[in-house]
Amino acid sequence: MATVPVSLSKERLGLDLRMYDGPGPVTSDTWSFGGWRLYFVRLDGGQKIDLGQEGTTYIKVVTGALASPARIPYIEARSLADTRVTESELVAGADGALVTVLVKTPAAPNHVRSMNDIALVGPHADHLGWTSFGERFAAYTDYFNGLDAGLTPGFHLLDANGDEICYLYLWTAGKGVDLSTHNHGRPPGPTSPAFAEVHWVVSNGTGTGGMYETAEPGAAHRDRLPVPEGFEHGPFFEFDASGAPVLRENGAVMYPWHGWQGGDDGQPGQAYDVVIPFEITVPYARVTA
Repeated sequence: MATVPVSLSKERLGLDLRMYDGPGPVTSDTWSFGGWRLYFVRLDGGQKIDLGQEGTTYIKVVTGALASPARIPYIEARSLADTRVTESELVAGADGALVTVLVKTPAAPNHVRSMNDIALVGPHADHLGWTSFGERFAAYTDYFNGLDAGLTPGFHLLDANGDEICYLYLWTAGKGVDLSTHNHGRPPGPTSPAFAEVHWVVSNGTGTGGMYETAEPGAAHRDRLPVPEGFEHGPFFEFDASGAPVLRENGAVMYPWHGWQGGDDGQPGQAYDVVIPFEITVPYARVTA
């Protein structure tokens, strides 16, 4: 099976993976963190790949569709889906599929207490280190200063032309941390394309952390959607009858005011929510029935 070329991203943090160089099937290198393994697979129409992993395997479809198990990139809006698979192989639908494979091994802890517990290991791992939200976004806002939340550079999945299909990375939120009420309304640019985002959960520290939607920043009421480990949630962004994201006048995807709120179990010690956002760019983002 062909392998995926990987290199340091020239314009953004993280790694570029050229997922569409040559015919499928292709599989990437593997990265590990805190007892989990992560890699990427591209299958052309009808192709298959054996999984054969030790541990519990989860699949997040990025584009296209799987025929077995039957999976698509976006589930029903504001709903939840368990992404665990019990099948021994993946089979692509007629148009192929780009997927992320995550494997929880017996070495994974029940709770993540420290960023040191989930350091990324693998090719170019020295460029995938953890930093705080406050440090990463200091040039834009002081909102995150002092919050117990971190993130890594991530993986840019690219098409045959070198354009971005999806950007994904790891972030954490400590107990009670609100990662801001936002709507992704900034205009997109060459290094910040418009995207239709969903989240996949590695660990829910208290079991109660999750997404929320609210009328405006500071509003008293929030509609909460806790997201368990191994689950993804459906779209919060708006999409039209064809499944394409609805865009603002400035080209950004239309979202309501929303965010992620860490839970609080009243127990001593830290237990982080660990989450992977999948920022699928507008040309590749389609919500299908």
